Amino acid sequence: MQEKIVIAKAYSSSANLGAGFDILAMAHDAFHDIVEISSQPSSSLQVQVEANGVPKEPERNSASFALMKMLEEFGIKAKVKVKVNKGVPPGLGMGSSGASAAAAVVGGNELFNLGLSKDDLVRFSMQGEIASSGSPHPDNVAASVVGGVVAVISGEPVRVSEIPINLDFSLILFIPKVTIEAKTKRAREMVPKQIELQKLVKNSRYLSSLILGLIKGDRDLVRLGLNDDIVERSRESLFPYYWKLKEEVVKYNAIGACVSGAGPTIAVFVDEKSERDEIIKRGLKICESYGYECNFKDAKIARGAWVERRN
Repeated sequence: MQEKIVIAKAYSSSANLGAGFDILAMAHDAFHDIVEISSQPSSSLQVQVEANGVPKEPERNSASFALMKMLEEFGIKAKVKVKVNKGVPPGLGMGSSGASAAAAVVGGNELFNLGLSKDDLVRFSMQGEIASSGSPHPDNVAASVVGGVVAVISGEPVRVSEIPINLDFSLILFIPKVTIEAKTKRAREMVPKQIELQKLVKNSRYLSSLILGLIKGDRDLVRLGLNDDIVERSRESLFPYYWKLKEEVVKYNAIGACVSGAGPTIAVFVDEKSERDEIIKRGLKICESYGYECNFKDAKIARGAWVERRN
């Protein structure tokens, strides 16, 4: 029987967006991953990985692991080859493992004609996070699967919802040239297990402000909402330049700024009122003053994962 092939793509993402830890994420077009999946008949499920710069063992690769979990649940027996072309840089807080997993699951859904809902695509994609960080969390993969700004409204069962955006903005991503070993796992371990009620209430207000601001198109509400007094504070050592950068870009009328996922990338929200050139100049200078060489990348809100080609 002829070999079947699909090629799927998924964009990078920024999770949390202030106080939305494990709840909010945004897909953006800064980077994307390409996953090619081929299949031949077999008496058992066999998965092989081809990749550069990421694990080739199926159980340690987020794309192949998520795909395997999906195929196992449906009892599919096939010889499957997964080629991962990484475009999203790993370890910088832009959903690298989530993009690979999202592309693999969306591609596998198409290849095997499973007809999965977006919630199920997210449910399987988040399994890929086990391979990369040891725990399944749905925020980055939800954005990469669905596109736009996505809220995870239930974990069991997994349910996600895209937030309507009525504010015209783009992003400037400040990306340090740094490698932090096992960064995602370490960053999640830094989050406090118990928090004061007053901090919880304050963060809930930030989260409400951000969501309402995006829906209403109110930049002041979005600026207020791009804050977090719990998770970002607990991870300060991973991005010591953040607070100064955030303070400075607002002076030049950025809408606001937040840590992208677990960092160390910082996402600055800008619009036509923002002094973009000064924001870039000041942001790079502040990173440098803390001993970090940074690049910047312009980005816009992106679509969800899609199949580019099927043979």
